Amino acid sequence: MIAAQLLFAASWAAIKFLGRNLPVMEMVFFRGLCSVLLISPFLFLRRRSFRGRNYTALFLRALFGFVAMSLSFYAMTKMQIGNASTLFNTLPIFVALLAPLTLGEEFSKGKLVLVILAFAGIGLILKPDTHLFSGASAFALTAGFLGALAMLCVRKLASSDSAFIITLYFTGFTALCAAPFAFMSYKAPTAVEWGWLAFIGVALTVAQIMMAHAYKLGNASSIAPFSYASVIGAYVLGLLLFSEVPDLWSVAGAALVIGSGIGIMLSAPTTEEREEMESAKVT
Repeated sequence: MIAAQLLFAASWAAIKFLGRNLPVMEMVFFRGLCSVLLISPFLFLRRRSFRGRNYTALFLRALFGFVAMSLSFYAMTKMQIGNASTLFNTLPIFVALLAPLTLGEEFSKGKLVLVILAFAGIGLILKPDTHLFSGASAFALTAGFLGALAMLCVRKLASSDSAFIITLYFTGFTALCAAPFAFMSYKAPTAVEWGWLAFIGVALTVAQIMMAHAYKLGNASSIAPFSYASVIGAYVLGLLLFSEVPDLWSVAGAALVIGSGIGIMLSAPTTEEREEMESAKVT
């Protein structure tokens, strides 16, 4: 999960750079297409089936993921990438809230306090100004919620479909849905921009597969908070590459969100505790 999130942070910086010249949906289209072109030959050469098993969950994962990606790409081009990534990374908080309802995972009073603190941090990032819940910040926050729904679908798919199939269906759906918008506003990339588009496609494909494996291997509420590695990376890259200096409100808000996420991670049951709880349910 940590390695995946560092790749996400690097890709977000590239998206912000390309967003100065290229339309958002064009970037979304090429991101999806690149992933399909990478994964399809791998499955073919390994003689693996292209058929999914849980088509309902695959469709919902793809739908939620496509909309979340489109909103987050837009937010990255319009906001400081550190702030945008923090708002998008409310995803783990929403996962912690939704996992008990959808996956039957435990949710304690301590987690509730941490979730409240996280939303206080979100408020600090959105700031006490006239732009509360408007524009790009609203898109980033909505992307976080939809991303959480997509990740819960990945968790549901853990027992039926491989990470490669999950990623292939998601990115193929993304390319198909983004194609009409991309061609309507198409702007020919330069040679350098083609290189960055390829980097985004490859990096996000690898990150997506790694993240899918992470969710297949661990408790959703435990694994999700590691995504905050991308927040730290995004703030650093924003400062180094775009001279984006976060204000004290944003720093305090990000600290609350990250701290709450770590607290949720530490409060989650260990593998041994989960096995004991499952045994107790059976008996």
